[in-house]
Amino acid sequence: MTQLTTKLKAERIQERLKAERIQDRLKAERIQERLAALPGWQAVRGDAALARQTELPTVRAAGLLANLAAELGAAAGVDPVVRLDGRRVTVTVATAGDGLSDLDFEVAELLSLSPREPG
Repeated sequence: MTQLTTKLKAERIQERLKAERIQDRLKAERIQERLAALPGWQAVRGDAALARQTELPTVRAAGLLANLAAELGAAAGVDPVVRLDGRRVTVTVATAGDGLSDLDFEVAELLSLSPREPG
């Protein structure tokens, strides 16, 4: 994914967040449906956050994913928790509130696209 594509997608998320300041929290059934389409992600903290652990081919790729999580999080009003352990990255995503929203899943979908090293 190029930086321009990432920026455009982050801008789309930011616009949506502004338009929907008060977000509808998803019901348990809808959370399970959305999770089924996101391999590797799981609901944590009583369905208040999404988490995924990924092992990437290199430490550099892991760092790129951590940076992407930070950029997307800032654009979407999400404070992702990112833990790096060599090539292994654990990302936890949650927007403010008492449950998961479609926005949480959109951010997770973008983070599911593994960064590739340039060149």
